[in-house]
Amino acid sequence: MNNHELIYQVDIRELFFRLKSSNPSIKTINDLPESYFRELKKIGVKYLWLLGIFEPSIESHRLAYELVELHQRYNESLPGWNKDDVIGSPFAIKSYSIAKEFSGKLEYLKFRKKIFKKFNMGIILDFVPNHTALDNSIVLKHPEYFIKAPVDLPNERMNDYHKIKFNQREFHLAHGKDPYFPSWKDTLQLDYRSRAVHKFMLKKLLKLSELCDGVRCDMSMLVLNEIFMQNWKDHPLPIDLVPAGKEFWYNAINEIKKINPNFLFIAEVYWDKERIMLDLGFNFVYDKKLYDCLIHNNCPRLRDYIHNTFSCEKGRLLFLENHDEQRAAAVLTKQKYFASATLTFTLPTLKLINDGQLEGRKYSHAIQLRRLMEETPDNEINQFYKKLFDEIQRSSIRNGYLKSLKPFSAWERSPSFQNFIIYLYENDKLEKDLVVINFSAYQSQCRVKIESLDLVGKEFLIEDRLSDQKYQRSGNEMFYDGLFLELMSYQAQIFRFRKL
Repeated sequence: MNNHELIYQVDIRELFFRLKSSNPSIKTINDLPESYFRELKKIGVKYLWLLGIFEPSIESHRLAYELVELHQRYNESLPGWNKDDVIGSPFAIKSYSIAKEFSGKLEYLKFRKKIFKKFNMGIILDFVPNHTALDNSIVLKHPEYFIKAPVDLPNERMNDYHKIKFNQREFHLAHGKDPYFPSWKDTLQLDYRSRAVHKFMLKKLLKLSELCDGVRCDMSMLVLNEIFMQNWKDHPLPIDLVPAGKEFWYNAINEIKKINPNFLFIAEVYWDKERIMLDLGFNFVYDKKLYDCLIHNNCPRLRDYIHNTFSCEKGRLLFLENHDEQRAAAVLTKQKYFASATLTFTLPTLKLINDGQLEGRKYSHAIQLRRLMEETPDNEINQFYKKLFDEIQRSSIRNGYLKSLKPFSAWERSPSFQNFIIYLYENDKLEKDLVVINFSAYQSQCRVKIESLDLVGKEFLIEDRLSDQKYQRSGNEMFYDGLFLELMSYQAQIFRFRKL
């Protein structure tokens, strides 16, 4: 059991361009400096998520520059950007082949082998099930694989469709779409009501699984039968309908796992569909609920969610930021940032680190751009992460069992105990670590009972791994009466127990 596994997300196009610009000897992906990956290994990174590894879409590149509605995002991400910075979206898939920019498949396979052999890291790649790029070769070979416009399509909705000509006939194919947002104009919507589409996308996934150790499945819930039928109910049906109860994910995951049982499936999923995706076979699902609680400061809901979720169900991918969210350092105060990071990275599941997060970057990276805004690293944030990850790897958090604890009032009519989130790790050697977080803007007090049997009748030195604070406490007091805790606003502590 390892509760501390990390996945590191990096836009490989940006990283390659950045490192290559300062080191002309870098010509292929296999030339990237080993020192970069050695640093990631030190903090416990288990998987590299390489965003943007595939052959780029020319049409996505063109539209990324021409669509004025995207420019505000570019201005916020990279003030002063220019046309050469625009490279298109990595989620408009033209082909699941390694881009020529990185010298193609053979060099990539050498890189993958080296990364695993030297650093024991696996590779995660993107699988985009919902749509393809406009210039994917399948569009002109099989336009019937895509959602077609209704016959009575109003003129005001024409922007949601793309016109193609096939066998001297004209088709209007739907752009890919999240129903709550404008359509993605550099994509076309696959029709998951069609057996042929299921078969085609399974074939793509099988080939992709040969290149990596797992896939992060973009907007995975969009192809669930329930959601897909609702989103596209007013559009013409294909001729080869799938049975109503046949889910693409269930069959696809089972087929891959027959070949490679250890292959990892990660679902980007929202709208309370996390449990469904886990039931269909996904190893991990995005945990947007935890993120929202941290950002919006809902401590009671946060405590209940941790208590109900992480004691028994651990298939969650936790994050403080990713390419869709703002940088944590830009939206959180420093102290709240440290409290949120301590909580996120000490829970027993897979955690995501976004490239630039460890340096405290504040400018988000627009995925259509090649360059990042130049920023001075925040040394305080960087040192905090180094200390946190080092202490986690030396603690019982790595291999212990989590027990969520309930704080109670330190004295009569004192409500501040409600501001605490507390959980205990204890491993088979009875080594203990107590994670304590005052997730509020106020100095707060509480007591918490630590019902670990080996405390009784002994004295302990409890030392905070994140500071130099230490206290001598009676095991009987902690077991029967409860350990007294007083923490400042958004203070986080990880107490190590030493028997005296």
